[in-house]
Amino acid sequence: MLQVPFTSQHTGEELARQNYAVRVSGLTFTDELNNPSSSLYKNLSKEFKKLLEDAYQSVQPDAAVNILGFTKGSVIIVHQVVSKKLLTSNEITTQIKNLSPKYKTELLPDDKIPCHDEIYGTTNYNSIAEIPCENQPGVKKRRCGENGKYEKELDFCLSEEINNILQAVNTTDLETKFSNLLQELSNVTDEVNITTPGNVQAVVTILTSISNVNTTVDETDVGNFLHTVSRVISSASIETWKDLTNTQYEDNPNPPSSQLLQSVENFNTRLKLQNDTLHIKEENLEFRASRIRQNNNTSFNETFANFPIEKYSNLSANVFISAEEFEDMPSNAIVITIAYPTWIDILPKIATFDGDFLINGLVVTITLNIKKPVNISMTFSPRNRTLDRNTAMCAFWDFSGNGAWSDTGCTPEINGENILCNCDHLTSFSILMSPDSVSDPALRYITKIGVAISIGCLVITIIIEAMVWKHVTKSKTSYTRHVGILNIAVNLLVADIWFIVASAVTPGTGACIAATFFIHFFYLALFFWMLTLGLLLVYRLLFPFHNLSKSAMLGISFIIGYLSPLIISVITIGVTYPRDSYTREGACWLGWEKEYPLLAFVIPALVIIAINLIILIVVIFKLLRPTIGYRSRENNQERETFKQVVRSIAVLTPILGLTWAFGIPTFQKGSPKAFHYIFTILNAFQGFFILVFGTFVDKKIRETLLKKFSLSGFSSQTKSTSTSKTSSKVNHRFYSRRRHDLTKNILSAKRARKQEGMASVFSASREPHP
Repeated sequence: MLQVPFTSQHTGEELARQNYAVRVSGLTFTDELNNPSSSLYKNLSKEFKKLLEDAYQSVQPDAAVNILGFTKGSVIIVHQVVSKKLLTSNEITTQIKNLSPKYKTELLPDDKIPCHDEIYGTTNYNSIAEIPCENQPGVKKRRCGENGKYEKELDFCLSEEINNILQAVNTTDLETKFSNLLQELSNVTDEVNITTPGNVQAVVTILTSISNVNTTVDETDVGNFLHTVSRVISSASIETWKDLTNTQYEDNPNPPSSQLLQSVENFNTRLKLQNDTLHIKEENLEFRASRIRQNNNTSFNETFANFPIEKYSNLSANVFISAEEFEDMPSNAIVITIAYPTWIDILPKIATFDGDFLINGLVVTITLNIKKPVNISMTFSPRNRTLDRNTAMCAFWDFSGNGAWSDTGCTPEINGENILCNCDHLTSFSILMSPDSVSDPALRYITKIGVAISIGCLVITIIIEAMVWKHVTKSKTSYTRHVGILNIAVNLLVADIWFIVASAVTPGTGACIAATFFIHFFYLALFFWMLTLGLLLVYRLLFPFHNLSKSAMLGISFIIGYLSPLIISVITIGVTYPRDSYTREGACWLGWEKEYPLLAFVIPALVIIAINLIILIVVIFKLLRPTIGYRSRENNQERETFKQVVRSIAVLTPILGLTWAFGIPTFQKGSPKAFHYIFTILNAFQGFFILVFGTFVDKKIRETLLKKFSLSGFSSQTKSTSTSKTSSKVNHRFYSRRRHDLTKNILSAKRARKQEGMASVFSASREPHP
């Protein structure tokens, strides 16, 4: 929806103009709908103007509609709504669907509506509109972008000189005239602005036609050809090449840069050398040709470096072909190599494989004028040395289809600061590297050290749990808690081991797929066992008098802890693996580039963390309530165990939550390094956290370990405490008994005196009165 402010001439009030598009199914688009003077255009405009105004006025009474034009698909009506108040798509969608019982209509999304312009007319989204150039051959083009807005205008007008050569190529016998045309074109490129889209495209068409001529070429022809190529791929034309790539797909899916690169390969294979070597150096390319001598037993070894343009001056490449590859070669065999620095920024970043990448080395073309399979080694210096060399891919430009980068038949190898590529064929090569990896040795060291510490701590945790198991699992709550902690430790230990395996295997292999699956499963199991501890809290809180057996609690825990993550892991690999999106490009971990299988881990983990945090809040408030009444010693122990479960979850849940909260941004492009450091540290030291907060904070475990190892200080302290308690109890019973006896004697004496007094009164009452 395009919004344009508009001031009414009558009221002076500012109105809003909004462009919309409605698709009418069942109507057929004809050329008459391109002509506003035709009767069909006028009749449809009148009919739909009334229908649309009725629809919009049901929402905004002052709405007025202007029909802007019609486009294909079936028929799309582009129109403008003028009103005081801005309308929204949600307000009018229902009205447009019920526009008329005669038609089936729908409102197009705002970002997909056609563009309308007085000069370029009405054009569908992502289509290209053209108008003729003034006083020049050629056209000007504009692509219809999102929200009904045309993109920038591209000048496809041709200079008169280049147009004349283009016409001659299309009408002349090229086998006899191509040398003269190449000489003329080479001279013209020094005089004419060759960087406009129209001239660049015309030069590509000319060179492509000449390269297909089936005849030999001499050194002068190659010089003129390469001089023209160098001029047309200058750094000043890089933006033009990008525009051509974006606009060419509608008429010809093959990018013009791919057409030009292929024409260079085709043309050079027809070279007839006068001498054994030929060297041509232009501003934007360097050419070398060498004749192969059978009896020379010499390998081919050429190095390209020191290019004059500053932004490419650090690029270099070495091409090596061993002498064994030239055995049984005919005497006319010629190896031709060309290095182009500017192709880095010209060739499209499209590939036959998934993943984001940058072209990060010289583009080098190696051809042989005879058809014979040849193995070749190339060493490239990276343009951007901050990128992670572990992501480097040796790739060639595959001309099949529409052209794309492919790594078939090539293997990379890190050679110091450079990348060594071994390939089993000849064509145009370069190195591709991921821009997303954080190349920082400190992160690798932290990960290695942290994982080693984590594994050691987890092993210690498991050993301690085995040593104190009988002493700390006497109650059902304590038993279930320690089962949970033990399984959390085991799952994280196995996940860490698979992490080490994943770092050692080659990405994309079966071992990498297996490592990804098990890492996913055991990390999920870690979180689901955290959930079982949380559910244990809820169970003991809400059902304090319900006695569920240990076997039942254990069965439920294992179902939650292992069956749930197994189902998620199997579904994830079953859905994404057949579509080649299960693992990340260049890494043994869940993919993120397409279909987002990583969400199958992140979402369950974050949901479990949120559930446990809610449980903790409820339980803590419950524990803070004062208790009334007498509690048995057994109940007090159960309550202490209950509190220990709370402490474990209260510490481990935020730690695990923070780990993956900082981990999620690392999957995004260009994320700050700070997130990578924090995530690496927290993730690598999780085993240490489990040992400290899951084991050592447990008072019973500490006491049991001290007793187990019979520490003298603890033993004497325990004996002293026991003696003191025994003496205190004996003294208490002794003094209590003395007080009881004393009280009893006093009460007996009082009763005796009272009885004596009553007896004397009774005897006095029986004596006679005087």
